[in-house]
Amino acid sequence: MLDVGAAAYARLLADPCAAPLVHPVYSGTQSGFLFRAESFVTYAAGATPGPTAGFVHWTPGYPNGSRSELVVGLAADGSSAAALEAKFDSPGRIFLRENTSAVRCVAACMKITYPGSEASRSGRIHLGHLPAGAVDNVGGVTYTPDGVSTLCQHYGRTPVDTLEIVWKPSVADMNWSDPAASSSPVLRDQRASVTATFAGLPDGVGLTFHFTAVYEWIPNVAAGLSGNALGKAQTRNSLDDVTDYLIAGGFKFVRGIGGALADGAMARIGGAFGLMAPRMTTRNVAQIGY
Repeated sequence: MLDVGAAAYARLLADPCAAPLVHPVYSGTQSGFLFRAESFVTYAAGATPGPTAGFVHWTPGYPNGSRSELVVGLAADGSSAAALEAKFDSPGRIFLRENTSAVRCVAACMKITYPGSEASRSGRIHLGHLPAGAVDNVGGVTYTPDGVSTLCQHYGRTPVDTLEIVWKPSVADMNWSDPAASSSPVLRDQRASVTATFAGLPDGVGLTFHFTAVYEWIPNVAAGLSGNALGKAQTRNSLDDVTDYLIAGGFKFVRGIGGALADGAMARIGGAFGLMAPRMTTRNVAQIGY
């Protein structure tokens, strides 16, 4: 069982879009301020013929000046080499770069929708929880969408509705990083990522990706704000306790694909602590910095 502080964080970890903001159960004594940010973008849309396959590899716990937290690869088809690009599209990156000296991710999720007509819907999607180092935008390494797909744990057809993959933090994600500093492969590759791959889309339609992240941040000197030294979560539970609790209750950190848990089952996980079922239609989000 989880105490009150850990149960509140479990709810936020499972529902980054709508759960109340709380501090994470990370180890150590430091803490900062919290905010929730969102962004959305459509990849592989536009000219025809165009890319019909690709992947999105997001490491929300490592925003950096090199943009290596969000690596996108697009290809003509699933077996072709993808053209890699580090994108500006991660949520809150302008606010973090200009106003913070240190940041770490508390909770995050990536939603995927098909923006085309039902008559044109085709193709497949794979979702996975991977280490950040599984896809690197350095060193001239070549990736294909099908190759990255083999690392993913979940598979389904291009959705009629929304698919969602929820971030599952690693031990390294407890550490702070400077969002304006150049990327360090050593530091980045220790973090946890959420990954989506796709293939077989119709030309020119693409997929829409909706990113949500809750960040804990420390102001930079120019912001003129004092720190939040005593804001940390008060709990006897660890990050392992929280994730074990969710997994033991049947939460797979995905929704809408391959046996993902229904809302009714998710509601039963919370027990006396009120970890209620996340509903994607709920919206009470302060959008800051994007």
